[in-house]
Amino acid sequence: MTSPKNWTAETLDAAVAEVISAGIFDEPMLQARPAWQIAGAILIADCQVAASRYWLIAGTDSPTDVIPAHIAGTPREAARHFSLKWQLAAEQLRAGDSVAPQQITPDDLSGRVGHLVKCAESLMELVEHDSVWVD
Repeated sequence: MTSPKNWTAETLDAAVAEVISAGIFDEPMLQARPAWQIAGAILIADCQVAASRYWLIAGTDSPTDVIPAHIAGTPREAARHFSLKWQLAAEQLRAGDSVAPQQITPDDLSGRVGHLVKCAESLMELVEHDSVWVD
C-alpha cells in the first residue's frame, strides 16, 4: 500500500510529466507543489512555469488538467472551475462540437463522456463541502 506522502509525490510527478509530454507548455521547466488533496484520490497543485502560475489537477480516477492561476484564487475555486470545465467539455463532445480522436469508437466516446461527467459531478460535490477545504 502506498503511503499518502508517496501517493502525493507519485501523482504530482506523473501529472507534471503528462502535461510536459502533451506540450501544454513551451517552457520545459515546470515547478509544482501540492496545494490541496485527498490523499489517494485527488490532488490540486500550484504550478510555476517561467513567470506564469497555474493550477494543476490530477488523481487516481481524475483527468489531469491545467488552468491559469488568475482564473481561480484558491484550490477550492480551481476545483469549481475544473468541474465546470469538464461538464462543458462533456456537453461539447456529446453535441459533436468538439473533435474526438479518430481512434475512439462511439461506444468509447460515450464512456469517456460519462466518465468526464462523473468526475465533474464528484468534484463539485467536494467543492460544496466546507469541511473538506479547512486549512
